[in-house]
Amino acid sequence: MELRDRAVRAYETGHAGYTTVAKQFGIDRATLIRWVQRARSTGSAAPHRKRGGWTSPVDVALLERLIRDRPDMTTDELTRAYNREAARPRRVHRSSVLRTLHRRDFVFKKNDRDRRNRIVRMCKPSDRHSDDGPNG
Repeated sequence: MELRDRAVRAYETGHAGYTTVAKQFGIDRATLIRWVQRARSTGSAAPHRKRGGWTSPVDVALLERLIRDRPDMTTDELTRAYNREAARPRRVHRSSVLRTLHRRDFVFKKNDRDRRNRIVRMCKPSDRHSDDGPNG
C-alpha cells in the first residue's frame, strides 16, 4: 500500500510522466495508470475488496446426516447416497464431497482386517507435547 501511495504521489506532483515514474518505482506503466485512476476516482489507491468466489454445491447438513446414519460408507458410497437424496437437480462429484469432509474436519478411516471403513471427526491436538519428557 505504501508503494502505491508513493508512486501515485510522485506522478501527481507533475514532475515526470507515467513511464518515468513507473521505472523509478520498478512497476509497469499500466499498473501506475490504474493506481492513479483509482486514486482519482475513489480518493485512495488501495486495491478493491475481494469479491465473489466459489461456493460449495454440497449441502453440509445432508452430508452430516448421511454420515451419522451410516459412518462406515466409503466416499464413493457416500457420494452416491448424497446424489440420491439431494433436493437440487445438480449432482456433486466425489472430490466436492471429499473437500467438504476435509473442511468440516472429518477424516476417512480405512478398514482394518476385522473392522469396517468409517468417517469420523478429526481429533483435536492435545495441549501437552510428546517431547516434554517424563518429568514434564
